Amino acid sequence: MKKLILPNEILMGEVERLLSQGTAVTIMTKGNSMLPFIVGERDSVVLKPYGKPQVGDIALAHLDSGAYVLHRIIAISDTGMVTLMGDGNICGTEHCHSERLCGKTVTVIRRGRRYNPDSRSWMIMWRIWRQMLPVRRYLLAIYRRFLIKFI
Repeated sequence: MKKLILPNEILMGEVERLLSQGTAVTIMTKGNSMLPFIVGERDSVVLKPYGKPQVGDIALAHLDSGAYVLHRIIAISDTGMVTLMGDGNICGTEHCHSERLCGKTVTVIRRGRRYNPDSRSWMIMWRIWRQMLPVRRYLLAIYRRFLIKFI
């Protein structure tokens, strides 16, 4: 199979359009901002149109800057503002209104196996990972250097 790489503005605009029509979309991930749960250029995600956002969801968001990010929702305000943060980030967050959420990750595909990011075990692992924010820098360094080849 031939690999086609498109600029994010073109690809994500089309993904957003398909999601707004109710179509599920599978995309290959890029970058390391969701380590260790999603590995860029290895894992794919299946996105479905958004219903009601919840803390812990992995969302594709179209930020006001025009950029698209696939990050986890860590907070939702009463006004509908959503705070997102990549699992592999140690301090950076993004903010957007819930109306700017394009899709929700319903499946992570890693080496042919399918995982449900809403499953109880994934959510427990994420809650533990979230509590480890102060030492995440060191754990990610170990993961990137040694473990990413084996997992």
